[in-house]
Amino acid sequence: MGIVALGGQIERINDKVFHVRSQNTPDKYYTVKWVNNEWYCDCVDYLKRKKPCKHVYAVKFLLNLPLILLMNYEGFEHKCPYCGSTKTILKGFRYNKQGAVRIRKCKECNKWFKDVPSANHKGNNTLFMIISLDLYYKGLSLREIKHHLEQIYNVEKPVSTLHRWILKLTDILRGACKKLRTEIGERWLADETVVKVNGEEKYLWNILDYETRFHIISMLADGRNTEQALTAIVEAVKGCEKVPKELVTDGLKSYSSALRILNLPLKHIGNAKISDKENNNNRVERLNETLKDWIKSKRGLKEHAREVVEGYRVYYNFIRPHMALGDIPPSGRKNTWLSLVMNREQLVRRTNT
Repeated sequence: MGIVALGGQIERINDKVFHVRSQNTPDKYYTVKWVNNEWYCDCVDYLKRKKPCKHVYAVKFLLNLPLILLMNYEGFEHKCPYCGSTKTILKGFRYNKQGAVRIRKCKECNKWFKDVPSANHKGNNTLFMIISLDLYYKGLSLREIKHHLEQIYNVEKPVSTLHRWILKLTDILRGACKKLRTEIGERWLADETVVKVNGEEKYLWNILDYETRFHIISMLADGRNTEQALTAIVEAVKGCEKVPKELVTDGLKSYSSALRILNLPLKHIGNAKISDKENNNNRVERLNETLKDWIKSKRGLKEHAREVVEGYRVYYNFIRPHMALGDIPPSGRKNTWLSLVMNREQLVRRTNT
C-alpha cells in the first residue's frame, strides 16, 4: 500500500507483467509476473522465501484498488445478483491475480456469488467514471485520461465514452451539491474574463465570496453589457438566497447599470484596483487565471461548455483544496466525489452505460 501511495512506482507492461521501482535503489526496477496462476517477483526477498514480497503486494493492491474503494463506501449494499436480496453472508475467499475475492451466499435463494460492487455488471464502471471525472477537473485531457486508465487499470474506453461519463456525473453531482448549504459572507467580488468556446470569444462572468472564496456563479455569455451583468448578479443572489452588503467590481459600467435596475440594498465598490489594499478584486482575478489555466489544458472549451464550466465550479467549491484555507475547499469541509452523492445505488443506476 505504501508503494502505491507514493505514486509513480509501478509501471504496467501488460496485463500480466509489471515493473516495480526498488525503494532502496531508485534507478532499479523489479519485474512482477503472473505465472502459473500466481504472482512471481525477481527480487531477492521473493527468490529466497518463495512467498509474496512487498512488490507483489503493491501490484495486488493497485489492481484491486477500485474494488477496495467501493467496498469501503458506507452506502454499499451486498445484493444478490440472482434475486436482489440484501440478506447475504460472507462465506470465505477465492484467490486470483488481484488477490483475495470475497464470496457471499444469499439467504433467500441459497446461491453463491462474488462480492463485487454492484449486482449490475455495468455498474462496475462507476469507480472508473469517478476516476475519469476527478482527473478531468484536475486538468488532464480526455486522451490523457484514456491513457491513464489503460496503463494503470487495463481498462480501454474510447474518448467519446469518457466524455459521456463526465457529462453524466457532472449533472448528478451538480444536483447533489445543491443540497449542501454553505454560509456565504457579506462581501462579494465580481469580474469577467475572455475565453474561447469552439474557437469563438465568449465572456466568463464569475462572482466569488470574499471571505470563504466560495465560487458563487460562473456564467458564459456572448458579451459584457448590462443585460449579462444583470443576469449574473440575479443568478448569484438567487443561488445564495441572500443579498450581500458589498459588491466589488472593476470599472465596467455594466455593473453600475445593472445595480440601478435591481435597486438592491448593497454598497457597490466599482473600479477596484490591485494597488488598493482594501478594495481590490485580486481574489476573483486569481480565480479567473485558475479557470483559464484549466480551460487551456483542454485546448479550449468545445461542446457542452456551460456544463463542464459548471462542473469545475462544483470541483472548485467542494473538492479542490485551497492553500489559503488550510487545504480545505471553500465549502468548509473536505469531500470526496463519492461522498457528494449520498445514495450510491441511485448513482449506479443513473450511470449505467
